[in-house]
Formats: sequence, C-alpha cells, structure tokens
Amino acid sequence: MKVLKNHVGQIIFSVLMAIVGVGFSIIPYYALADLVVKMMSAEVISGESVFANYHYVNDLALILAGLILSIIFHEISTLTSHNLAFRIIESERKRLVGKLGRLSMGEIEKKSSGQWSQFMVETLDKLEQPIAHVIPEVLANIIIPIVIVVIIFTLDWRIGVANLLTLPVGFLFSTLMMSGYAERSKRYQEASKAMNTSIVEYIRGIQVIKAFNKSASSYGKFREAVNNNRDAMLDWYLHVCFATTAAMDSLPSTLVFVLPVTLYLYMTGSINISVVVMGMLLSYASYRPLIKAMSHADTMANVGVILNEINKVMDMPELERGDKNLEISSFDVRFDNVSFGYDSEKKVFENLTFTAKEKELTAIVGYSGGGKSTIAKLVAGFWNVNSGHIYIGDADLSQMPLSQNMDLVTYVSQENFLFRKSILENMRFAKADATLEEVQEACKKASCHDFIMSLENGYDTVVGDSGDTLSGGERQRITIARALLKDSPIVLLDEATAYSDPDNEAEIQKSINELIKSKTVIMIAHRLSTIINADNILVMDRGKLTAQGTHRELLETSHIYKELWEAHIGETDKRREK
Repeated sequence: MKVLKNHVGQIIFSVLMAIVGVGFSIIPYYALADLVVKMMSAEVISGESVFANYHYVNDLALILAGLILSIIFHEISTLTSHNLAFRIIESERKRLVGKLGRLSMGEIEKKSSGQWSQFMVETLDKLEQPIAHVIPEVLANIIIPIVIVVIIFTLDWRIGVANLLTLPVGFLFSTLMMSGYAERSKRYQEASKAMNTSIVEYIRGIQVIKAFNKSASSYGKFREAVNNNRDAMLDWYLHVCFATTAAMDSLPSTLVFVLPVTLYLYMTGSINISVVVMGMLLSYASYRPLIKAMSHADTMANVGVILNEINKVMDMPELERGDKNLEISSFDVRFDNVSFGYDSEKKVFENLTFTAKEKELTAIVGYSGGGKSTIAKLVAGFWNVNSGHIYIGDADLSQMPLSQNMDLVTYVSQENFLFRKSILENMRFAKADATLEEVQEACKKASCHDFIMSLENGYDTVVGDSGDTLSGGERQRITIARALLKDSPIVLLDEATAYSDPDNEAEIQKSINELIKSKTVIMIAHRLSTIINADNILVMDRGKLTAQGTHRELLETSHIYKELWEAHIGETDKRREK
C-alpha cells in the first residue's frame, strides 16, 4: 500500500477506464433487447432488407459500438495498469537489491543462489497480476453488476428479487472454496519455489554432477521436488475444484428464477414484452463480470505470500554502519580485540589484535580453517564483528558508511567472478566513467592486454556466465586489472594465485606487484613463495595469532610457519620434478 500510494492517479484512471469499458459492454444487451422487442412488435417494415431498415441499423450500430468501445477502454485500462505494474516491480527490485547491498554475507548466504534468483525474478514477477489485473478489473467487475441489479429493480422489483436468488448459493460455494485456500496456496507456492530452486541449482551444478557420476542421485532430488510441487498443486486444486465449479455455474444461473417469474408476470399482464426481454437479457449479463472477478481468487490469495516474502527480506538485519563519511588520517588497518563467529555457537577468532601498516605488505598464513579469509572479508565490510573494533587510520569501520568502506577497499578473491558482459563492461564495474585508454593501461599492468587483444572482439568480447569462456588464470588477471583500475588505497588479496598453474602464477604475480605499489596490502597466502618479501607475516592457527614477523624471523621463531614453508618447498620440488 505504501508503494501504491505514490501512484494513486494512475490507479484511479485505470479503474475508471475499466469501469467505462465494462459499462460499454452492457450496451449490446440493451440494443439486442430493443431489437427483439421491435421485431416482436412488427415495427420492422416487411419487404425491406435488414440493412436498409434503420431500426435494424441503429441497434446493430449500438451493438458494434458497445463492443468496440468496451475493447478500447479495456485496452486503455490494461495498458495503464501494466505500465504501473512493471514500474512498481522495477522499483521493488531496485529496493530489494539495495537492501541486499546492506546485508552481511552471512544473511545472504542463508539462502542459496537458486533461491535468491527465484525470489528476485519469479516471485516479484507475480506482483504483475494483482497490480495489472486485480485492481482495475476486479473493482470494475464488482461495480458493474451492482449497477445492473439496480437497473433490473427499476424495471420490476419482483424480477430484481428473482435475480438475487442465486447470490446466496454462489457465495455459499465461494465460501467453501476459500476454506483452507490460503494455507494450500502457500504450500503450493513454497513447493513451486523449492522446485524452481532445485532446477536452477541442478543446471548450475551439472558439470560437477557429471564429473562425479552423481546424475542419478541428483536427479532423484530434483524429481522429489517436482513430485512435491505436483502433490501440493493437486491437493490445492482438488480441494477447491467442486466448490469453484459450483460457484462459477450457480452464480450466473439467474434465468433459472428470472425466466419463470418474468413469464408469469407477462402472462398476468403485470409487465409488457419489452420488460420481459430487457429483464432476461440484463439478468443473464448481471453476474458475468463477477465470474471474471472470481477468476482472480488465486492471484489475490497469493498476494499475501508474495508480500510476506518481500517483507522478510526487508526485515533482515543490516550491517551496522554510520551514515556520514569519516575523515581518514591514514590507511593503516588495525584490529583491536576483534571477536567474530559466523554463528553464535562457535567463534572463528577471539580478541584478535594486529596492525597492517600503510604502504606495506602484510601477509596472513596458516592452516585451513584458521580465520585467514575471514579477516579479509571483515575489512571488506561483509560482516559485522561480534565485539572489538576494526580501524582504518583512526576511523572505526562500524561507524563508517558501507559506501565509503567499499571505496577505500579493493577485495580480490580466489573466486574471480566476471559478469556475462564484455570485458570492457566488466572492467568498468570498478570505474564507471573509465575511458578505453584507462582500461587498457590497467590491463597492461595486469599482464592481460595481449591475450584480450588476441580475442576475436578484443575488449568487446562477452566472457559468458561467470567468465566461463576464459581460463582461470585469464579471469584472475582481469580481476586484478579491475582492482588496478579502481585504485583504492587498501587492497585485500584472498589467495589470488590459489588456482593458477605455474605459467599463469608468474603472470599473476607480476599483476599483483603492480597492484600493491604504495598501498596498504593484506594478502592471504596459499603459496608461501609469493610472500617471502612481505613486510610483516601473521601466522594464524585455529583463530589465534601465534606469531608475526618477516620470513626470515618466522623460520627461526615459529614452528607452524616453518612446517608450512617446508611443506610448500616439498610441493614445489614435486611440481618441478613433474
């Protein structure tokens, strides 16, 4: 309702056009009744052709005009309401995307990518029906029957009463139809959502499924989701089938009562033939619009489910941030007794304290699960800390707007994601107004300009879903080039060379060397040879900072670092032997 308040003018105009359109659709019944009366009264001059006789022509013209005008006004109403519906859906999508940008990654990851995709596309698309059809059409199709019933009562109150007799029966079956309707509709919507999510995830994971020969078991899960959707749909439809059919058939069956009443009144001389014909035709037309309104029952029942899903997302707790940009005294990154856990039961680390100095390379090493990547993600603003503080200079990250945090920090992960756009468009995510020359310069520094120019369309080459037309090393270099183009003062490298082969690793290392010049750099290291020249190396073990220093210092003082280095050297020797 808050959204609709901003479009009251369009809504009223659409409803009025719908009412006028339905009103014009009643005119043919009047004209037809008049035509029948004239024919029965022998007002048509015998011997003349139908179209030569103006009595026929006038009524036929009215019938044609009523049909044409009803279509025109219906189209005007529909175009207006659809324009409104799609604008509102666009507005809601933008509002929800803005909300997602303010959520922590923990909140976002509570749903799979398939669930988010289904929600943002299919669920929001379902708003089109209630806005574009229910609002104008249902209102119009309720108002017009009231007007027709009033007209019938003006013809003869006894015919009017007879015309109302099907209402109680129709509404009785409608009530039975709506019994349990919302609950079954909700179950069907959830089953449909689960099926759509299963389809998306099955298709996205088809390569892994085939690689591990899991097609049968994965297909079984998909089949179960499809069967659940079928069962929920059948349960819903079968529950309302009889009552819906009975309501749709009984409500417009007005002639069952009107016909004998009007004939009796005519035979007793209480009414003339024109009232008989008009009464029967209007009675036949009176509840037809209501049937059309009732056809939107499932849409109206689903509105609550859709709005509830939207409200659930909008009510998700946001990252706790300030609303005014802070002054930055330096680009040192400082952790002060920071504790954090992805859930309330287990902490990744507690009371973590260290400083990554400006214009220095700070590397973080350790065994898997030690909290290395979590440190980088906290600096990038993906989560709120549970306790303690993270500072950039003297500015507390929790008091800094997320937009400023994102401007100050560039995060390059091992998951080098590219959009299904051209390389140039992917690069401009870092700087929207970047010239082609600026993009090319960044790519040259990242050692990817040459291979880009070797592609058929150069920088206009579309890289496919998630950049899957490029190799992992090529994607990584473009990701680093994008970080270079952004040129933020703090750079976070989360195992940027983890998935690269030796040849690509050398190229990527050149790119990284360009990226980290004169910046505060925090590098999560998988291959220790990439960080032996780091200014400071932090050694993490099970969420604790066990040692820090230079490569040479740690080889002498930290047994964990020494073990990691020896394991790395051994792995490197094996690779060389191969």
